[in-house]
Amino acid sequence: MASAWRKAQSIGDLGHNMADWLEGRIPARPGYLDSRPDAETAHLVPTLAILNRAGFVTVDSQPGMEGPGYDGAHWRQKAYVEGYIDDRGPLLKQVLRAADAAGMGVIRASRKPAAPVPFTDRDGQPTAGITTKYPRNLLAREWDGIGRRAFRDLRAHGVHLAVYDPTWGRDDRLWPALIGAVR
Repeated sequence: MASAWRKAQSIGDLGHNMADWLEGRIPARPGYLDSRPDAETAHLVPTLAILNRAGFVTVDSQPGMEGPGYDGAHWRQKAYVEGYIDDRGPLLKQVLRAADAAGMGVIRASRKPAAPVPFTDRDGQPTAGITTKYPRNLLAREWDGIGRRAFRDLRAHGVHLAVYDPTWGRDDRLWPALIGAVR
């Protein structure tokens, strides 16, 4: 892992490395405790790899789904992806426009707290969500082990955002909208 990630010089390099990790060419990635993406995300790997190579460096995602879970309870998930986009190019505006046109929600990182948006629930009770307020040291924790230039680039020009489908269980609108934004 160290070699590819330490050699990264830019946000673009991080996106290419993340795509390679998703596709199994790099064995690990910074800030992630497992060596492979969750099984529920397997069908999203081609889409996530395209997004990463285009400059939307993804760090978390899940498909929209609804139904019985591993424990027999009723689970619901909203499709979402979280990551970083370089603020110097057109991609950020393209992603924001595509999300808006498709009726998706967008959460941009901020120092101001806001109510979390639930992304996963079990029997109607939220179990996971995302908020606008992130810890000050998030980049250092999430990107430990990357090259100094890439870290500085991410800190100076990386816009942290999450794009999500507001409808529980739907998995067929977010991903095509994002692919359309990067093509």
